[in-house]
Amino acid sequence: MLAGRAPEHGREAAARAEQLCIRAAEACPADPTPWIALLSLLRAMRVPVRHAKPVWNEIAVRDPWNRHAHHELLHYISPRECGSLVGMSGFARRVAETAPHGSPLALLPLAARTEHYGHRLRPGSPDALGAGTHWHGPGVAEEIDTALTRWFDTPAQPHAQAMADLNLLAFALIRTQRLPEAARAFRRIGRHMTLYPWDLAQVQNPDHDPVGTFLYWSARETGS
Repeated sequence: MLAGRAPEHGREAAARAEQLCIRAAEACPADPTPWIALLSLLRAMRVPVRHAKPVWNEIAVRDPWNRHAHHELLHYISPRECGSLVGMSGFARRVAETAPHGSPLALLPLAARTEHYGHRLRPGSPDALGAGTHWHGPGVAEEIDTALTRWFDTPAQPHAQAMADLNLLAFALIRTQRLPEAARAFRRIGRHMTLYPWDLAQVQNPDHDPVGTFLYWSARETGS
């Protein structure tokens, strides 16, 4: 969103973006979009998360299961940004447990795990050497089963970020060596790769080729 990039142009641009969000919210009281844009702006400005709570409440009243808003907040409260691993993981788990059947928010714990994985891979991280075990810890299988049974295997309506969610799921299935299920995800993805999360290894190794990695696994698992 443009609001999220406004801080790159200075405080005045950020202040103007904030006023635009507020005016849009006043003009369309039932629409959560201006509030999501404001959340994105606060995140980009690194405003402490506690100050964003009223904005999140406005979103929740209007669209309690908005996929984009939940992912925006997840990254906001992640250890790579303004939060902590405990807070991010707890939030993701609570959402997945209460989201309606068929909601893509069933993948939120996997999104949190993937975000934590990226945090571990960052240059100079003391956890980088042990990152290979990240996908074999307690709770991983349950998170994947939830994503499969409560979203992937349901007759849910397609949504705008479906390919992003499918790529995230395929990445997690490869990492956990659940290859038959990964093949099903890759068949649904086709050639619609999203850069994230395949680019995470570039955090550790700039020479890593995310496109090549995606194509390798896709061809291997689908036989194409």
